[in-house]
Order: sequence, then structure tokens, then C-alpha cells
Amino acid sequence: MTRVIDADAHVIETERTWDYLEPSEQKYRPILAAARNGRGSGARSPEREYWVIDGKIRGLRFPTLSEQELAERSRLAGRNVETPLEAREMDNISLRLEHMDALEIDVQVLHNTLFIEQVTDRTPVEVAICGAWNRWMADVWKQAAGRLRWSCVLPLSSLQDACDQMRFARENGAVAVCMRPIEGNRLIVDPHFYPILEEAERQHMPIAVHIANGNTSMCETLRSPEDPGSGFALFRAPTVIACHSLLLSPIPQLFPRLRWGFIETAAQWVPWVLREAASRARAIPGRELPDEV
Repeated sequence: MTRVIDADAHVIETERTWDYLEPSEQKYRPILAAARNGRGSGARSPEREYWVIDGKIRGLRFPTLSEQELAERSRLAGRNVETPLEAREMDNISLRLEHMDALEIDVQVLHNTLFIEQVTDRTPVEVAICGAWNRWMADVWKQAAGRLRWSCVLPLSSLQDACDQMRFARENGAVAVCMRPIEGNRLIVDPHFYPILEEAERQHMPIAVHIANGNTSMCETLRSPEDPGSGFALFRAPTVIACHSLLLSPIPQLFPRLRWGFIETAAQWVPWVLREAASRARAIPGRELPDEV
């Protein structure tokens, strides 16, 4: 019997996510703030919510949509995107599993929403927030009897803490390590991250490069109100670039058992990147693309 695995399911972080912070870390607790505009006869409804972390608006937060708004999005998309809020936010695990049953999905791999952008530039805050998120997902995995697996988030500004959290995640249902194509001022092929790749290979944890961008300056530059499709440059293009950089780097030879996935970027770009990488590899002495690429 074939098992159906949804490799790119998402969770939406809520204020309850941060109940998993350690008592000493509560001072770093993200605060959910809403921007409001008037609607109708003096009514005020939230248009957009933001996470305030360490005094700054950080990360990514999708607006909470009503049933009517979800129905309208389903109509525009031509497919049903209506799911119960309690299932999206993991308040009701049984409801999430029932929805999976209706879709004939056996297992989902859960990816974060918040960390698509950088959440902080301070190491203690990053260690605390990543740790809380990973403990939250570990609890979800336990409640779901193994059907909800997940991709862990790591505090990459502290390599020791990152490796410790990866080992915890591996023991508690995680099946991948989430890395952004750009982490601060470094590409993911930077040797700075080799200890992470070494530990991931040791733990048999693939690297899941989800569409994201961890460089705040780059995000500010590319996020233009004049470009309604700015998400392409912000998140998808860096993921494609990261794949190209990986193919030309020594990483496949240094970590031959390490697996990689490039998530939520479609696949039409793959032949283009393979051709570009193969062409450029021929100009690098001693560098050839692996046969299995």
C-alpha cells in the first residue's frame, strides 16, 4: 500500500507557541500586534498582524482569515483552501488529522511560517525562540501518533546550541533541518555552517531549504509596494540561487551522505540550474557535477 506524504505542510505560530519558552526566557516572548483600519460603519477589524520580537517587527505572520475570506480565496484560486483555524494553528490535533484523512494524506511534514524571515539578530533571543518552536513541534508530534513530522529550526548564530537543538529534534519527530537560502550575511554554502552540515549528516537529517530570506537589508530592498510579485525576488529566487551555489560548492564531496531538499519553489527552474551549473563547473579546475545530480 502506497503511503501519501505531504512534504510541505505548514503550521501558523500563535501566542500559545511561546508557552514553550523556558521560564528564564519569557522576557524574549514574541508579542502579536495588529494594525487596524476602519471598515464599514465605524467598525475596526484587524487587517494584518505582526510579531514584535525584541522590540522590532520580525519574521512572517499571515493574517487570520474569516470563513468568508477563506471562501473567497478558494473561489479566486480555483481550489479549496478552507481549513479550520484550530487545525492550522495546532489547537486541535485530532481535527488536523481528520482533515488529513479527508485528503487521504498519511503523514505531513510541518514547516514553520515565522522563520521565513530573520526573527532576531541577538543570539540569546534566537536560541530561546528556536528552542520553544522545536519543543512545540515535539509536543505536536507526540499527540499525533507520528503522523505529523516536522523540519526543525536552529539558532545558527550559536553552532553549539544549534547542534544540541538538532539532536533534540531528531529524537522528537523531526525529519529535516530547515535552513534559509541566505542566513544573515552568509549563503548556506559558507564554511561557517559546516558543523551544522556535519551534524545533520551524522543524524541522517536532510537539509530542507524552504523559500525564505534571512537577510533583513535584502528584504527591505526587495519588498516594494510597486512590485505586487515581490515575493518572487524576496524568497523564491534566493532558493534557486542556493541550489546553484550548492552544486558548485565542495559540499557534495565533503558531506556525501547529506541529503538536500528545495521546498515550495516549483520545479521548472531545475533544468536551467543544472545546465548553468554544469557549464560553470567545466570552468573550475577539478570540479565536475556528481553523476547522481
